[in-house]
Amino acid sequence: MELTIAFYASIAILGAILLPGVKVRPADDTSFFDRVSTKEIQGLLAVFIIFHQTVIVFINESYLTGLMGLYGYSGILAVAFFFFCSGYGLIRRRMTDESYLKGFMKRRIFTVLVPYFICNYIYLTSAIIDNIHTGNHFTILEVVMAFFGLFLVNNQMWFAVEIMILYIIFRIVFARVKKVGTGILIMTGAVLVMITIGLLAGHSEKAMMTYWFQGEWWYNTILMFPLGMFYAYKKDVIDRVFKKAFVSVLIGSSVLFLIMNFVHMILVDYSIYWREYMDDDMEFFDKILGLSQETFFEIFFLILVITVMSKLRFDNPVLRFLGKISLETIMLNYLVIDKLMFLNERYGILVYLPAVLLGTLACASVVYMIKNFVLEKRSGLFDGKIG
Repeated sequence: MELTIAFYASIAILGAILLPGVKVRPADDTSFFDRVSTKEIQGLLAVFIIFHQTVIVFINESYLTGLMGLYGYSGILAVAFFFFCSGYGLIRRRMTDESYLKGFMKRRIFTVLVPYFICNYIYLTSAIIDNIHTGNHFTILEVVMAFFGLFLVNNQMWFAVEIMILYIIFRIVFARVKKVGTGILIMTGAVLVMITIGLLAGHSEKAMMTYWFQGEWWYNTILMFPLGMFYAYKKDVIDRVFKKAFVSVLIGSSVLFLIMNFVHMILVDYSIYWREYMDDDMEFFDKILGLSQETFFEIFFLILVITVMSKLRFDNPVLRFLGKISLETIMLNYLVIDKLMFLNERYGILVYLPAVLLGTLACASVVYMIKNFVLEKRSGLFDGKIG
């Protein structure tokens, strides 16, 4: 019963975050997929990822999840949107600002690198303290590699690593390639190489101190990055198609999304993850099948979201606030989920889940402010600007 209440409460929370202030866009508004709007949606999806990751931990700890278990299948959609928006934003700026690559390291890469290392040291300190309590220990090599971010103390940090790699590749490619279309093709090739590495790498047998590119999460959403680039490159053409066939696109993407969601749940339950630990000859085939299906699942989701955003403007102070700290939120959520688990054991999920949500947002806010202090950025938590 508690899990059912928690599920409907979580849906209510997402609705309460998204819907206040929603407005119908003017018919001539063509800038609907701008930086502010996309960051706000990312803020909402960062909260969604908290619920998703909580369910994953519950499943790993053999807790019953009930309706809450639905979040366990959908985390890839949120991450796909993050990658899509990142690729989109890079190309839009590259096309409108010839000097965009100047200061790119600080503006893009350091903005991820600084919170990454802050969160990394938080996880490393926590893990060392836990080891002291349990009598376990890390090797000197593991500590050194983790200190420099080359081992992941916690796998939830993977997104920051991968997005920084993509930013670095973008900087190298577009410093030499002047044609945007050619640059996107090269970036797509680089992403396919990264996907191949992930497909072949398998999983780490350890829960922490893991190498990069181990696990499906490293490759099953990354293709949305060059897809976002392509959308930015051909935005006017694509938007005209969406506008002329709005009803058809909305209905078609909704139906296909629901079908893909149903198929995805079946595949996750029976075949596509952790295949190297199953004794059969279909490991690689099932991984490719899973990647293919998830790619279409993500594409239909993105089409649906873009179609809705083309008609509705979602904007309120909570969305703007969450958008600012979205990166820090997805990196820190596991820490809070783990450290507050005692609340679930003592008081149940109806106390635990709100505590995880508020605790994660509080920790993310602190890291965000430290990041801005280090980078000398002026966007504060409550100034209404997307920094």
